[in-house]
Amino acid sequence: MTSTEIARMAGNVSRPTVSTLVNIAGVPGASVRRGISPQNAQRLVAAFSAGLLTEKLARSIADDPQAVIRACDALREVVEEIVRDRAEKKEEAVITAA
Repeated sequence: MTSTEIARMAGNVSRPTVSTLVNIAGVPGASVRRGISPQNAQRLVAAFSAGLLTEKLARSIADDPQAVIRACDALREVVEEIVRDRAEKKEEAVITAA
């Protein structure tokens, strides 16, 4: 897929921004005619849509991708804990209301 298609799918980012960030990060296919794979394009759309892929993060990916993976894993754990906590509070509210 092209940067234009990714930008259109994400809806909140311009084609030049997509192009710049995927090239900085070194996303496979970003600089070749065939484009980025559909799987990676969907992943990028999700990241852009959530506001997660910034120039700083793209540079971090280029500099130390393993550090970014560790940070993402740690963040995922925190977010999962938040989700569990909210579910527990929702259950408690239902029990209390009954």
